[in-house]
This record gives sequence, structure tokens and C-alpha cells, in this order.
Amino acid sequence: MYIGIDIGSISAKLVATGGDGEILHADYRYHRGDPAGTTAELCNSARAAGFGRYRSLCVTGSGRKLIGDCLNADLVKNEITAVWKAVRTLLPEAGSIIEIGGQDSKLISLADGEIRDFRLNSVCAAGTGAFIEQQSHRLGITPLELSTLALGTARPARFTGRCTVFVETEMVNLQQRGCSAESIAAGLFDAVSENYLNDLGSGMKIGGPVLFCGGVSVMEAMRRSFEKRLGLSVVVPAANKITAAYGASLLAAETPAERERELPAELSAAERPCLPGCDRADCLTCGLCYTKRPV
Repeated sequence: MYIGIDIGSISAKLVATGGDGEILHADYRYHRGDPAGTTAELCNSARAAGFGRYRSLCVTGSGRKLIGDCLNADLVKNEITAVWKAVRTLLPEAGSIIEIGGQDSKLISLADGEIRDFRLNSVCAAGTGAFIEQQSHRLGITPLELSTLALGTARPARFTGRCTVFVETEMVNLQQRGCSAESIAAGLFDAVSENYLNDLGSGMKIGGPVLFCGGVSVMEAMRRSFEKRLGLSVVVPAANKITAAYGASLLAAETPAERERELPAELSAAERPCLPGCDRADCLTCGLCYTKRPV
């Protein structure tokens, strides 16, 4: 068995696969600022389900270095490589990959199954899940309810601003002008797809079919907006929320260890190693330790 763990900006995922790439166990949880504690929960859940022993383990995501050290991972890989590896199995004919998470997004262009080019989002949050969550809360509903609402109209409202602050202002103005909630919801998803493509798509060759993954891919309105804007088939795979973790498990399967090991039951703060360069003088270097400076 092989383990893949993805530590993202707001969530952590664990996938266990067999030697044939079949998913045996998968778990997805919000880490709420405690990636190590949530990773321990994921490990205990896998152990309880009978998937505690593994031959090799790979960690990916923005928190991969910390968690990779905590777990003594066999491999630590970036998200681009992990997602690409998963897509090779999930949709081998894919021409592009769109991934949108809570606070980051990626666009990967493929040629003959290999990575041709890729882009990561800028500091702007207007093309991420955080933006959708903020706007759905303004309407008093969940992001999934916002998606359902958006599917109820063929006439989305038009948002001209590209900044989250300007879009929020426009939404208030549209509400005051009597625009329906359905039109506003549909317009918000169109604004996200437009902002995403303006931020990441410039100069990129986007070919189809497009595989759409990440937490935001569960929203059908988002998939349809991309499909309409790109004029290409946009496919959401079954492993859409755990794509990077699944890819990490497939990468782990390529470098099996000589003997099996067991997932830890705990990952306490005391076990977290300091990052390279930390002299334990204060918490500014790695944030994991603190020793009072002499006065």
C-alpha cells in the first residue's frame, strides 16, 4: 500500500492506493491552521480503517516540507507534479488542468501527456474558492447553495471589476437595483472564471479536454462557466477533491521502501522539527519554537 498526503492552504487530504493505483482509502479535512494536528487525525482514521501500514509515502502541497519532515516521508513533491501524475491516470487524454482550491489556483498545459507549461495564481484572491465563500456568506448561503442558485438562470449578471473589493461593491449595487439572486450568483461564477483566466491564462495554450479539480470543482456552476468561456469540454473526475493526494500516492508507488512501516498515531508539536536556518533564538525563523532572548 502507498500513501499520498496533500497539505493545502485550508485542507489536508490522505489517499491510500494499492499497487495497481486503485484508491483503497481517502480522507479530506479542513485543517483550520493546524496542519500537523489534522495530519495526525488523517493517519489515525486510516489506521482505524485498516490502512495504517504502507510501503512508501509522499507528501505534497504548500505544507509539504513541514509534514514531510514530521512523517519522515520517502518523497516530498510539488503540487504541479502530483496533480499531473494523477491526471495521467484519471484522464490521460487531457489537454489542460484547472485546479482551484481555497486560496490558490493553478493552470497546467499538457502536450502528449507531459507538462508543457504551468501558472500559479498571483496574490489576488478573485479566482479562488475563498472569494466564492465570501460572496456566498454575503447572501447568507453556502458555496454549494450558491452554485445551485446560479444554475437557475440563463441570464447572469455582469460584473466588470476584477478585484474582490470591487466585485463586492458591484454585488451590493446589483441587489439594490433589484437583480435576482440567481442572476447575481451566476454572474459571480462568471467573474471567477474570467478572473482566473485573466490571471493565469495569458499566453497559455489551453487545449481540451480540460480536467477540473480542487475543492471548487464540486460546484457545477463553476464547471459550466469554464466550459462556456473556453468552448471546450471540462471534465470533473471522481477524485476531484483529492487529486494531488492521489497523485502523491502514485508517485510513492514508484519508489517503494524495502520494508513496511506504520502511520504514526500522534504528531505532537514537540516532534515538529525546526526548519533549516532556525537558531532557536526566537520564533521569527520557523514559528515552531521559542526561547526568550536575553535582555
